Amino acid sequence: MNLKEAYSILELQETATAEEAKKQFRKMSKKLHPDNKETGSEVEFKKINEAYQIISSPEKVEKENLHWNSHTTGTGFSPFGRSKVFFNQPINAKITVSFSESVLGCQKELKLTRQVKCDSCGGEGSVTLSNGCSSCGGRGKVVIRQGNLVMVQTCGKCGGHNPMENCKPCSSKGIVEAESVLQVNLPGGIVNGNTLTLRGVGNFGGSFGPIDQYSDCLLNVTVVPEPGLSIDKLDVISGCEISLQEALLGCKKIVNTIQGYQDIDVKPMSRHKDEVIIPRLGVNGVGNQRVILDVRYPKDTSKLLDALTYKVN
Repeated sequence: MNLKEAYSILELQETATAEEAKKQFRKMSKKLHPDNKETGSEVEFKKINEAYQIISSPEKVEKENLHWNSHTTGTGFSPFGRSKVFFNQPINAKITVSFSESVLGCQKELKLTRQVKCDSCGGEGSVTLSNGCSSCGGRGKVVIRQGNLVMVQTCGKCGGHNPMENCKPCSSKGIVEAESVLQVNLPGGIVNGNTLTLRGVGNFGGSFGPIDQYSDCLLNVTVVPEPGLSIDKLDVISGCEISLQEALLGCKKIVNTIQGYQDIDVKPMSRHKDEVIIPRLGVNGVGNQRVILDVRYPKDTSKLLDALTYKVN
């Protein structure tokens, strides 16, 4: 990308000042940042970053080649200052829930091993040391107050030059491995094998201004099966085997539910595949449990006729 193309990408005239370029870049960054679900675009965000880097330092265009992809770690550009940028893939995690928890929803504790920002260097990978200047206290910057206005300027005595030292806790990587414990709210209606995306709880991905960026966590859910129970949309489905005599005359049966075993009433003259509804024992307590009747016909109908005749008489 040359300088002319860089101005075009940022929709700027080539006569634009550095302040105008910075203002335009910030405006486009908010619109195109990948975290913006409505207008974000990783591809376009990379372009405007590279364009602004070229406009800001045209003399370095031939020397520097910025790589922005999901598999590399390096030093990227931020309009708010330089900092390490990591474009990490989402991390993966697993969790196991009971069938009842998958139907009603639940809160579970999730333990993750992930990469977080190093507190010692603030994710920079290096630490700024005191330069020994008596005027600025070794910080390289001085604070000037004029009424309610507070300004930070480069120290005129030392020129703002500070020695740098590699960060030891993170070995200059800007990230450290840490164990994290999260409380995860799982919605009702999950089925075995579902993968949920937990936003922003993965690995540290650098800082965009004052905001730390973290990748996502892909949570794979295993549901412990409950014999005879399954989910269909908002309802729990189960079966109940009854004899032809019970179907004709009606009966009581005990069936398994997400709240233990319960009695159901089978109405007289029920047919095969008829359903008995147990209210509010479905997904999130909104759906129902549908008990599907499985009528078994006897091989010897003479005994059934005798039983029915006896019942009528």
